[in-house]
Amino acid sequence: MKIKICKKSPKLNKLQKKLTIAFPTDTIVIKKCINACKDCKEQFIVRFKHQQYKAASISKLIKKVEK
Repeated sequence: MKIKICKKSPKLNKLQKKLTIAFPTDTIVIKKCINACKDCKEQFIVRFKHQQYKAASISKLIKKVEK
């Protein structure tokens, strides 16, 4: 499956590395926009399986996606 990240996300490189480690079989894709414009600059947001997940930290985001 694809995990999509907005290119304007804070700490983009760190987020991409942590997601790659947490989900080695999934593809991490950096998109121009994931339709979360007001939130993506302030929080960590990803799209996975047609759902949007957001959290204040990378570890909390990974836990939400794992569920």
